[in-house]
Amino acid sequence: MKAKKKKITLINILQIITVAAILIYMQVAVKSGAISKIFLAAPTDIVSEGVKIISNGTLLPHFLISVEEILVGYGIAAFVGISLGIIWTLFPKTEEFGNVFCAAIMAIPKVAILPLLILWFGIGFTSKVVLIFLFSVFTILYNTVTGAKQCKDSYLKVASVFEASRFQTVFTVVIPSALPSIFNGLRLAAATAFTGVVFSEMQSAKAGVGYLLSEAQGLLNTSRVFFLIILITVMSVIFVKLISLIEYSVCHKWRRI
Repeated sequence: MKAKKKKITLINILQIITVAAILIYMQVAVKSGAISKIFLAAPTDIVSEGVKIISNGTLLPHFLISVEEILVGYGIAAFVGISLGIIWTLFPKTEEFGNVFCAAIMAIPKVAILPLLILWFGIGFTSKVVLIFLFSVFTILYNTVTGAKQCKDSYLKVASVFEASRFQTVFTVVIPSALPSIFNGLRLAAATAFTGVVFSEMQSAKAGVGYLLSEAQGLLNTSRVFFLIILITVMSVIFVKLISLIEYSVCHKWRRI
């Protein structure tokens, strides 16, 4: 156990050294003029640009718009994905019917769908929500179904012995046993939801973090581009961590029951 602890500590130290080396290289390379500021940004410039757009109020309204789009689009995707997964589990014929359509829609590149969404819904809030939904829903759906199908036979036999109905079996046995797979799908979908919102805002929006990113690119403001990329990454990581905390709370409750 001690050897394992030393190994983890060493890896962490090496990770810190690697990150520090990259930051130092960026700082020296840009400030010395070896690399143009158009192609790379010094860490101090990135921090300075971040402080600037936060303090002058530029970032906050765009940040809130992106968060709202993600919460609505992802929330709808989670509800539809889990609900449809439960329906497919309860009624296998519905999976046989709907699977081909879901697979076909899932296979369409989301880049190709965006122009159609803009024609239907415009460049406002709705088109972003729909794209985020499409980026997220299928991952949640198929993880729900997969988790339900992996329920242990011993659990199903116990439910059968107690003469549980199909609905009782699904909601008291199958779904609880599928929770790890469901939450795995929710975590994966959370990451892709941010891909959806940034992509849609960069292509067709007048507000949002993705819009700021596109604007910074057009102005060749590399420091702002780097800061916004870091911000999006942090937002995604925090969102995934929140889902992991919810998973722990829910699964821990089921284990106690």
